[in-house]
Amino acid sequence: MSITTPEQMIEKAKGETAYLPCKFTLSPEDQGPLDIEWLLSPADNQKVDQVIILYSGDKIYEDYYQDLKGRVHFTSNDLKSGDASINVTNLQLSDIGTYQCKVKKAPGVANKKLQLTVLGKMCLLQRAAHPLNHSSLGSMSPSNMEGYPRLSITQYRVKTLNMLLRVRFSHLQR
Repeated sequence: MSITTPEQMIEKAKGETAYLPCKFTLSPEDQGPLDIEWLLSPADNQKVDQVIILYSGDKIYEDYYQDLKGRVHFTSNDLKSGDASINVTNLQLSDIGTYQCKVKKAPGVANKKLQLTVLGKMCLLQRAAHPLNHSSLGSMSPSNMEGYPRLSITQYRVKTLNMLLRVRFSHLQR
């Protein structure tokens, strides 16, 4: 058995739906009952791994984790076809963490992890409005941020965002 979906990082905005892929292929020797389990390791590290959805004995159990109750669903109606992907709807900041897909069909066992980041609207505005790639900002030093030698990266982003919003607003007023 193997999971063919690569490990990845997924970024979505608060309120959106995140698609967490988990495609698997079985080996001829995998003859046992199919069990699929999704776990969440919350980003705050204060909580233990939580089962958030489970397929076992040809039944789906969706109400394991109170914080995701009614918001996590398998995307396929036929999980035996090799698609254990899920959707997490109406994303909240508390949904940030490492999601792990575990597929078991004795003797085969496979798992894959995905990182989910949920961004607030302000972060999305900053990324959309900022002329620099957001990942490059983290590596900038004060010496190459001309005019802002004493400001932190966060202050620089907010100041730049405010400036860009003023420029765009002034264009709308014309």
